[in-house]
Amino acid sequence: MADRIVFEHTVEALFFRGLGERVTPMLKAQLREAGLDLDRKLLPGYPQVDFTRWLRRSAGALCPDAPEEEGLCWLGERLVDGYKETVVGSALFGVLRLLGPRRMLERTQKNFRSGNSYTEVRTTMLGEREMELWMNELDVARYFTKGTMLAGMRASGAKEPQVDVLRFDSTGTTYRVMWSA
Repeated sequence: MADRIVFEHTVEALFFRGLGERVTPMLKAQLREAGLDLDRKLLPGYPQVDFTRWLRRSAGALCPDAPEEEGLCWLGERLVDGYKETVVGSALFGVLRLLGPRRMLERTQKNFRSGNSYTEVRTTMLGEREMELWMNELDVARYFTKGTMLAGMRASGAKEPQVDVLRFDSTGTTYRVMWSA
């Protein structure tokens, strides 16, 4: 777990671009207390366990009436919104649109590895527009990842995308992703 690093541009994409003004002074103080000072220059990378803690605090503050899983999923979608605005993200999403949903999913590991040091993925096609993805996501961040995949599917041109957490264990999480023609 110590070598799981979330890169600076991922933190920037979520907190500065995707959430922007939604980061209230109170949330900013909570994040600072949890180790993320948004008033200082970002570090090149952060431990994934810290990033997950910041996600949980943010979901609780910004989606207080929703179950944590829904708040984390919403944050994942905001990450994609913000990531599109970064230098790395704008290039990536230009390519994803050309690839389409299926090919985008087939390169999920490469896509996620642009934002962190640790993601591993195995894909299984179940049908023309249905795929299972196993990812080495070990904690509640699996719901954040669900949101990033959902928004990524939309960005790739998928119609009516659906992402479900099928199961998880001590090694990772299995998602089912579907979309219509």
